[in-house]
Amino acid sequence: MPPPDPASVPGDALNAGAAPAARPAAAVAGGQLQRADVERIVDAGLGRFLGHVVLEPSLSAGKFKGWSIVELVPKELWGGVDLRPGDVVTKVNGMAIEREAEAFDAFQAVRQAPALEVSYLRQNQPRTLRFTIVGTPSPSLPKAAPTADNALAPTPSR
Repeated sequence: MPPPDPASVPGDALNAGAAPAARPAAAVAGGQLQRADVERIVDAGLGRFLGHVVLEPSLSAGKFKGWSIVELVPKELWGGVDLRPGDVVTKVNGMAIEREAEAFDAFQAVRQAPALEVSYLRQNQPRTLRFTIVGTPSPSLPKAAPTADNALAPTPSR
């Protein structure tokens, strides 16, 4: 995360220089991301982000281990990011991503976070990809628009 949206992220932000790790269990330097680019990706929505990666659940002894990367789409978009098919993403910024709500919360939290850390397994060896996010977060957006349910709630009488 994030697979950058090609329309909203300049190539240099993606190619910030993630070098392959020398050891199997490693912290992989990912470089820097510009806050404005991260905010554009998050604001475009999790669905759009997921349009750039094909995932499937990875299980071990019947228990969820993480999301296995099947394909990164398009490959060129992911240049400089040390993720590849077969890697199993287990957490984002230390947050679980097993359930849809957890993945959504982790994705949204990146908007205000000082860094993006993706914990993953490569050949069952833990790795962490880290990008520092440069820039001050924009003010938070409203949590949610009113729904039909609360829009019909009775209003107090005068």
